[in-house]
Amino acid sequence: MFPYILIYLLSAVFLTCGLFSILIFLILLCRYLPLPVSALCLIAATAFCAEYLLFYFHSTTHKGLEGYYHVLLAFLIGLCIISSVAGALLPTSFPVDLCNGIAITLQGIWFYQTALVLYGPMLPSGCRLRDSHITCHAKESEIRAELLANVQLFVAVLTVLVGTVACYGFAASRYMPTVKNLPNSS
Repeated sequence: MFPYILIYLLSAVFLTCGLFSILIFLILLCRYLPLPVSALCLIAATAFCAEYLLFYFHSTTHKGLEGYYHVLLAFLIGLCIISSVAGALLPTSFPVDLCNGIAITLQGIWFYQTALVLYGPMLPSGCRLRDSHITCHAKESEIRAELLANVQLFVAVLTVLVGTVACYGFAASRYMPTVKNLPNSS
């Protein structure tokens, strides 16, 4: 892919995300544009679609470990798209909003994880950064690095789910009525 096309793709994604941020500010904080929640979810899904297209086309130029991290990122962006569209279809559903928040959190964690592994101090042994490309010395090193990426994603998912359950348990114990105060259903 030509470098200037990548710059246009990045600009389009940042423009879409910037417009989404401005719309959210105008709608929620300033109340200038009274749009329903489902419209906001569709705007968010549009921004995620632009991001997905960027990483889908960007991943075709990257092979090996870097391409694998981008494929996992594209998967998480796809989850964000699906949960945002579900939020537009079911705007009052708490489980859909919770799934959307979890998907967006996982995407952000995976951005940091990708940056730390590929371009930071956590590059797996047997692989190195050369001329802005990740190369692994042997096929076994690349396979081990991809399996490490799977473990890292699993740990991220597990951490977010444990954190979500802990926060929900705390909120439920603090703000939900106790079982003694509920009317009998029998």
